[in-house]
Amino acid sequence: MLGLAAPSFAQNAPAQTDARQKLTIGYVEIEGDSRYEPIMAERLVLKAREHPFDGARIGLDDAKILARVLKIDFDLERITVKSSAEVAPAVQQAETRNIRFFLIDAPAEAFKPLASTMRGHDVLLFNVTAPDDTLRRDLCAREFVHVLPSQSMIADGLVQYLASRKWTNFLVLQGPKPGDALAAKAFEASAQKFGARIVANKPFKPGTDPRERELNNPALLSAISRDYDVAFVADEDFDFVRQVPFHLVKPRPIVGAIDLEPLAWHWTWDHNGAPQVNARFAKLAKRNMEGADWAAWMAVKMVVQAALRTKSADFKTQRDFILSSAAAFDGDKGLAMSIRPWDHQLRQAILLATPYYVTASAPVEGFLHQTNVLDTLGDDEPQSPCHLNR
Repeated sequence: MLGLAAPSFAQNAPAQTDARQKLTIGYVEIEGDSRYEPIMAERLVLKAREHPFDGARIGLDDAKILARVLKIDFDLERITVKSSAEVAPAVQQAETRNIRFFLIDAPAEAFKPLASTMRGHDVLLFNVTAPDDTLRRDLCAREFVHVLPSQSMIADGLVQYLASRKWTNFLVLQGPKPGDALAAKAFEASAQKFGARIVANKPFKPGTDPRERELNNPALLSAISRDYDVAFVADEDFDFVRQVPFHLVKPRPIVGAIDLEPLAWHWTWDHNGAPQVNARFAKLAKRNMEGADWAAWMAVKMVVQAALRTKSADFKTQRDFILSSAAAFDGDKGLAMSIRPWDHQLRQAILLATPYYVTASAPVEGFLHQTNVLDTLGDDEPQSPCHLNR
């Protein structure tokens, strides 16, 4: 439990003279979540992955500055469960203790039962780690706010940048995992959306078996008759993609899982107050801030800003503010962010980053929209199957 030590009242209790209220935010995670296992190559740790709880912690630290003025003590309760099936009961039980805001750090499989259990309840569930488009399109639940960008937003940001460079012919190399298929599908949809073209989609199979060299050799996979400007690699295991740079038949940029990645956040982003956020996070967590960390920080920040703007700890008042068209949130990525009323996705910029530098951000100049340029990324209202605002 993290928070400010102070006398507290129920979150929805009426304000009293000189009385302090307490607003608790729940953080729900799964013990042993496979998404946070380190990515290994023999005895080498290629990527060490961590729960984004520290992102929520720096959001709470920011709230301490406002606690005295607002007479609200913000608290963060970490709720750890054993499996995806236990997420919904844990949230339901925490609601009985008057916790209304939750950061959900769980894979997509946990969201359908959670939506079913909490439908119609006075809660707001911030999705901070699941990018799956199906959660925005098919699940389509009023109780969710999707803070992490969707797969379609990520893909649109990347394709916008490539198209702005006039690189519009793509070779796709796709891995065997379900996540690879989803990433490739989103990228292909973005290519079609922005007038680019997939010249070939080649499945690969990680490994070094010489009998399967046509499936695991980048040179052989890229030896196609049609030319291409860029190779996009979908490889969530980060295994095969490591050998792709400088091993294609033609000298072409690599994007997607390596070299140029579309991300919610990157530790080298140095605009819009980002250096201060990155420094505070690195000091607390002893590592660099990543996309899910940013999403957890942003979710807490949205709740705190709602309390500041409404001067209330009442849940319904805060929820209405967060979801309103009048709300504008600063996530240190440039353009002001807000919640899309049709699918409750947080509008935001996408960063296009190499390992040590943010090359660009999307929306890219020249891609226009009739109302909000951020809606050029992901599902715009006319194309979305989710219509929570109707």
